Amino acid sequence: MLLALLFTLLTVFVVTQYAVHGRAFDEWMQDDYGRRTLAFYLSGGKDRSFLEMAPELYMPQHGPAYELIIAAAQKLTGEQWQTRSVLGGVTGLLGVLAIALCGREVAGPWGAFVAAAGLALYPRYTGSIFNNSKDIPFTVAMTVVLWLVLRTIRRWQQDQRRFELLQDATLGAAIGFAAAIRVNALAWFVVLAVLIAAFWLRRRPAGAAAIRAELSKQVGSLLLIVSTCYLAMSLTWPYVLVRPIAGAMDAVAAMSKYQWNHEILYLGAMVPAPQAPWHYAPVWLVVGSPLPVVLLVLASAGALWWRRGPSDGRYLVLAAYVAVPLILLIALRPTLYNSLRQFLYLVPGLILIATGVLLAAVRAAAGSGRRVLAATLVGLAIVGQAEVVVAAARIYPYEYAYFSPVVGGYARAHHSFEGEYWGSCSSQAASWLRRHHAEYPVIEPSFQDLVGWNTLIEKELPGLTPVGDNHPTFLISREPRDGYRTIHSVMLAGEPLCQVGVRGDVPMTS
Repeated sequence: MLLALLFTLLTVFVVTQYAVHGRAFDEWMQDDYGRRTLAFYLSGGKDRSFLEMAPELYMPQHGPAYELIIAAAQKLTGEQWQTRSVLGGVTGLLGVLAIALCGREVAGPWGAFVAAAGLALYPRYTGSIFNNSKDIPFTVAMTVVLWLVLRTIRRWQQDQRRFELLQDATLGAAIGFAAAIRVNALAWFVVLAVLIAAFWLRRRPAGAAAIRAELSKQVGSLLLIVSTCYLAMSLTWPYVLVRPIAGAMDAVAAMSKYQWNHEILYLGAMVPAPQAPWHYAPVWLVVGSPLPVVLLVLASAGALWWRRGPSDGRYLVLAAYVAVPLILLIALRPTLYNSLRQFLYLVPGLILIATGVLLAAVRAAAGSGRRVLAATLVGLAIVGQAEVVVAAARIYPYEYAYFSPVVGGYARAHHSFEGEYWGSCSSQAASWLRRHHAEYPVIEPSFQDLVGWNTLIEKELPGLTPVGDNHPTFLISREPRDGYRTIHSVMLAGEPLCQVGVRGDVPMTS
């Protein structure tokens, strides 16, 4: 009942908010990439224009699987930006469904609800489902893989190995599809290696014949998983399809040291993104996550988790899902920027760990007759999530810029960390300009968006001509510009996010 209510509320959120949250600055190139990828398939592989995108963008090395779906939907609807936003909202809902399935595997029906609520109330997820067509779909795809792995582990523990070939093939295809969004998904094979090692340490079969039989099964399963993974990845990623071996290796190399040579605000200092310190990822997971999630995950390292939680492989899966990529991020030091969005896929794992800890503690307290303690734990979790709702409402529609109260919320933390990095404030600025540009008498009014790109907002400004560096009538920018006077500011926490300026020689009608 509660889970149904949650999904009803989320559906209302998607229906009412898909056109409100603006566009992200890189959507134009993602959209272009999707169209070129679709053209490759529709032409039977003859149109390879996806290889002709600007080389510094490394777009072919980025997996296009989700952009391909968007491009196909746009071809059906005949509409561009709203189609992207609606599909993003639907994908976000699928992510909540996927983590609910994971939560059920971990902690039963209540686990499904608590995990789903945890992701739905994670502002950096829900606040970016409409305009982040890379990290949100990847997070959803990774959560689906996580669910399939949890199911596999449960069936192994219960010696239910019917339809094992179908399960392995499905798991491999899911990893392949996730990798065709972000190649990071191939880290699942490291996670699987950890799980296999744990199996042999904890459940080693007795006798040489049993060992040989188990080894044969596991090798066969791995071969099937790898094969279906590569097949799915190739079918949804033309770069890998046309360059079967070199393409995948090139993608891994390019993404591990992505050439994005800009500075980011981190811990109060401007730091070159390729030189982000080792603690970038763990710090962001703390300051960008709701406090209840952080505290419960920290508690999982204590005796409460191991004494009260079920002692089985499901918890090892969750630990490996979070720890393996996090260790790789710390050790390999790839180029990281834009807060935690590039490792947002770790968040479902953290939420599931927090779910397991909370429900194990509540059930243990209630089972031992300490009902007041159980109620207190539930109450504290609700109060913590209430803080998240209030904090997200204060920065709406920029919920993806949420900060934990540990660092003072958005109002204080955005002076030390990246805040509104997507440039989606230009959409709000454009909405204001659409309503007020007639107040400034110009025969042929023009505009330029320096926050994002003209192509992202030109449909919001009918009657205004988009121009480049040619002294437009109106200018949308982060800071005031010489030769322009500010006529409107998009505000957040009492400070301007972006501004609308009009050329100094343009008068205002009386």
